Amino acid sequence: MDSIRILSMEKKDCEQVALVAGNNLPEKLTLETLMDVLQYEYNHFYIAYDTNMDKVIGFAGMMVIVDEAELLYIAVDSPYRSKGIGQLLLKQVEEKARQSCANRILLEVRNSNKAAQCFYEKNDFTLMTKRKAYYSNPTEDALIMEKRL
Repeated sequence: MDSIRILSMEKKDCEQVALVAGNNLPEKLTLETLMDVLQYEYNHFYIAYDTNMDKVIGFAGMMVIVDEAELLYIAVDSPYRSKGIGQLLLKQVEEKARQSCANRILLEVRNSNKAAQCFYEKNDFTLMTKRKAYYSNPTEDALIMEKRL
């Protein structure tokens, strides 16, 4: 863990982030989308960078609008999971949300993604509601979770 750094995502990181996303998220997240999100001041994206391996191994992104933050993405490459890297990314997102005067963080998670639900629950997110057929490929309900800050 000494070689892991949580850094603000820059354009130079987008290609590696797109690879992590492609290998670890069911949703399509293109290089163009990643480059685009960096243009907006309300988007805050972070990378987990392994200095020993000289590569991005995870990332998280959120959007803050007025007093609410929405966690858009969080992913860690499978060989690096269960090592606290997701926790470091989430901590950074929460810190930025607080600095941005958000009073809560919202997120959607697939109904079938029990590991993510457990991770969020351990980090004090609670279930608010369910959105029917929110996801596609495959079609699936989304659970809406929130954490009060």
